[in-house]
Amino acid sequence: MLRIKLWLAAAAAVVLALVSTWLGGRISGKTAAKAEELNEYVETRKRMDQIDGDRSPDDDRDWLRDRGER
Repeated sequence: MLRIKLWLAAAAAVVLALVSTWLGGRISGKTAAKAEELNEYVETRKRMDQIDGDRSPDDDRDWLRDRGER
């Protein structure tokens, strides 16, 4: 009977190790995805801040119309 308990304990330890590794991987994957999304936001924000602000709304409208005709 002791031998069966040892086998069950070993099997439970292996399953627990696999589950904890899988959950850890999911959590680190979510963290990495969130960090990548934030980095993309920062890059987009930098590009937005570099845009010339001296343009009038008419210039912007003309640019959009010309862009749509391509």
